[in-house]
Amino acid sequence: MNNWITKVNLSPLSSKNMPPAPQLTHDIDLNLNIALGEQYKSETQKARVISEAWTEKNAFCFLCGGALLRGQNNARVLDFTCMKCKNGFELKSTRGNFSSKLPDGAFSSMMNRLTDKSSPDFFFLTYDVKSSCVTNFFAVPTYFIDSTIVEKRKPLGHNARRAGWVGCNIIMKRIPEAGKVFYVRNREIQERSKVIETWGRTTFLRGETSLEARGWALEIIRIIESLNVPEFTLQRIYGFEAQLKQKFPRNNFIRAKIRQQLQVLRDAGFIEFVGRGHYASIFYGSVQRGR
Repeated sequence: MNNWITKVNLSPLSSKNMPPAPQLTHDIDLNLNIALGEQYKSETQKARVISEAWTEKNAFCFLCGGALLRGQNNARVLDFTCMKCKNGFELKSTRGNFSSKLPDGAFSSMMNRLTDKSSPDFFFLTYDVKSSCVTNFFAVPTYFIDSTIVEKRKPLGHNARRAGWVGCNIIMKRIPEAGKVFYVRNREIQERSKVIETWGRTTFLRGETSLEARGWALEIIRIIESLNVPEFTLQRIYGFEAQLKQKFPRNNFIRAKIRQQLQVLRDAGFIEFVGRGHYASIFYGSVQRGR
């Protein structure tokens, strides 16, 4: 049987007449209630109800630690909203592991979402059917998604119900490891305080609405991750000057921009300045574990 994917999209919730927020507990149960899906024939529907139920019971807002409220099911959309800070999350889940390309919604909507500060962030959940157990649960802030991660699909054919509709794929390997905040990694549970701390380190990009400026930071992060070493030099990053020029052809001061971005990442706590053009990378361990 092929892996199946379900997604949960965010619909803004009104605070008026909202039901009480669920109470958070300190324990997390990796076991899934598979019986919830027995009433459905569709594998997608089964995945949806099972993963949403687990998320509602065990997850929390990675931004502030608040309890999540699951939205009302209107047959197609269901969302999670933090009762404390109102941050929203869209859930995507799959049996096994995510494929290299994850189908998403309309391409135009996704591109508009990249510059909208109110856009929901992503939850990603993977699980093992045999053990009925969650294997990975992590979040990715929307501001860690740029245009290089969103792939435009071909329009639907004339015979399709939504003829001409253009969807998109999320290219999973393009998401920087630094932007994946894990609560469960390979069945290993992370401390909630550590999860919130790690999320907080990513927020330096939250207020950056310029896609090009955000793209610069993400591209430098990808380059550092690709080195897969605990320390690197400024000269080594300069070695990617031609690649960066190709991606950002309007910039005529690539080396100056590299130095600026390294300072931004240093201030955000993603890298450390060792001295004399040498830097230490916090990405090294994350990339190793992610492989």
